[in-house]
Amino acid sequence: MIVITCPYCQSPDCIKFGSNGSGSARCRCHACTKTFTLNPKSRAVTPQKEADIVACLQERISQRGIARALKVSRLTIRQIRKKTLLT
Repeated sequence: MIVITCPYCQSPDCIKFGSNGSGSARCRCHACTKTFTLNPKSRAVTPQKEADIVACLQERISQRGIARALKVSRLTIRQIRKKTLLT
C-alpha cells in the first residue's frame, strides 16, 4: 500500500478525495483538512496546438469554430491572436 503524505503538514493520514478538472487524483489530509494533488498535470497550451490556432486564424476560420475544433477556450484564442499580432 502506498502511503500518501501531506505536503503541508507531512502527516501520513491522507485519503483520496476525488479528482480535479484535468483528471488527476485529489487527496485530503485528516490532520490539517487541506486538499492537494499528488502529480498535477499541466494545462498549458502546447506549442503544436498554438501553431494550429495561428494557422486557423490565418485561414480566417471563426474563433468559435477554432475553439470547438481544437477544444480550447475562446479566451485562449484571443490571447494567442493578440500575442501573434504584436510580434
